[in-house]
Amino acid sequence: MLNPKNLQETNDFIIAIAADGARVEVALHGGHVCSWRGPDGVERLFMSPLNSWRSDAAIRGGIPVIFPQFASEGPLPKHGFARLSAWALLESSRQVDGSGLICLGLTDSEQTRQVFPHAFALELRITFSGQSLNTELVVKNTGSQPFEFTCALHTYLDAQIAEAALYGLKGYRYRDSVDNRRIKVAEEEVLHVTEEVDRVYFAVDKPITLSSHKQSVIATQSGFADAVVWNPWENGCAKIADLKLDSYQHFVCIEAAAVEHPLLLAPNASWSGSQNLECVLAA
Repeated sequence: MLNPKNLQETNDFIIAIAADGARVEVALHGGHVCSWRGPDGVERLFMSPLNSWRSDAAIRGGIPVIFPQFASEGPLPKHGFARLSAWALLESSRQVDGSGLICLGLTDSEQTRQVFPHAFALELRITFSGQSLNTELVVKNTGSQPFEFTCALHTYLDAQIAEAALYGLKGYRYRDSVDNRRIKVAEEEVLHVTEEVDRVYFAVDKPITLSSHKQSVIATQSGFADAVVWNPWENGCAKIADLKLDSYQHFVCIEAAAVEHPLLLAPNASWSGSQNLECVLAA
């Protein structure tokens, strides 16, 4: 375990510090990464100032865990129940290379089985330093029947949207939820967010880079087949109670996701998917 200077568990929150001074804050409510700061203290994730922090409400910002249903792609409440559940701390340590590690867990309960009648165990492994944040979701089927699920790591990256540019999406098929869920092919070499964007890019196998004049964040993923890019713009923020009207100016979501093809997990089998964020300062 990290010593008290490096790990503080206060009711719902865990704070961990890597050897290089990078700091991560995690809420047990939702198994939610709420903050990732480099040694310079600069925040890399967006967190809404209007969060209620109620146990019956999802946290807006950071990295919500979406399981076992992405959005409204099934009969469950939107984005499933993992982001509303109480997770447990399984492990916290400092790795040989100085990076920090936090591992959280969630298992099925009487409450989850009312809407998702399956036995499961989730692990969320968060490894971080000043330059990188790796978030891995492991899903295990601990029951006797197979089950299907969709999932995502709904990452909100801090960004000044007026200067932000997204690279690496050209050529991918995507579903445009802003345009009646039409299937299109991305033609832009660079995507600038100048209006509401809600796209699921399919079969993403290359890095996506969010660039600004100060730094770039390179997002890579493994296990997750798809990637979601979302910014609600002002009209969307007006419909979301826990976002300010101008919140759209301060973030863009790049989400590692499994959406197009639900994952089928046999009894005693496991699946894992991860998203790695690498921060590169501008020259």
